Amino acid sequence: MAYLAKFRVWDKAAKEFTIKGFSLTLDGKLLRMGQPVSNDGNFILHAFTGMKDKYDKELYEDDVIEHTIAKGGNLTQEVGVIKYNNEHGAFYLENGPPLLQLFSIRKVGNPYENPILFDLYFKNKVQS
Repeated sequence: MAYLAKFRVWDKAAKEFTIKGFSLTLDGKLLRMGQPVSNDGNFILHAFTGMKDKYDKELYEDDVIEHTIAKGGNLTQEVGVIKYNNEHGAFYLENGPPLLQLFSIRKVGNPYENPILFDLYFKNKVQS
């Protein structure tokens, strides 16, 4: 049985996401239309987490999400960035819990299509 990894590709030159025409070799090399990509530094791959938010939007690495968490008997909204944790082989919030432990997840966006999201996230992180 073959496993197909789902991913999206950010094209730095075109400044857009795409999945069409791209594939990966078994050793992780990027192919475009079946041919090796010579300038693979122009592309950033984001793995699909296998999850969707409460509005049915797919969640990928580096997406900024808002989620609900219980703290001291109260429910609060928190924001985080999805990262893959190699040590645990799972998706986590950056410096936070595993993605599978969160509930009421809402995808806010990603820093590639909307760079201000990263600025807001990091400014909020520094102030707390």
